[in-house]
Amino acid sequence: METEIPVKVKVHLPKAFSVREEHEFYPVQHLTARLNPRLRVVQVATGMHVHGGCNVLWGIVYHESSLPTRKEVETALREAGFDFTHSNPF
Repeated sequence: METEIPVKVKVHLPKAFSVREEHEFYPVQHLTARLNPRLRVVQVATGMHVHGGCNVLWGIVYHESSLPTRKEVETALREAGFDFTHSNPF
C-alpha cells in the first residue's frame, strides 16, 4: 500500500550552487521543476569556491515571480561559498 505524505518546507530564495560542467545544470533544472514548476535555475557565474579547487560554474534557484536583484545574487553566492577574492561574478 502506498501512502502519500505531504511535506511542507520553507526555503529562502534565491539559493546558489556550483557544478563542475555545464551539462550538470540539466539534472538540477529537472529536479527543481519537479519540486515546483515555478522555480527557475540559471547559470550566473564562473569562479572558484572558497575552499579552493578549479573554476566551477555557479547557478541560482529562484521563484519565477521574483527575479533576484544583483545584491540577492551576491548574497546567495557568498552563502554557497563563491570566492569573491579570486573570482569576479559579474
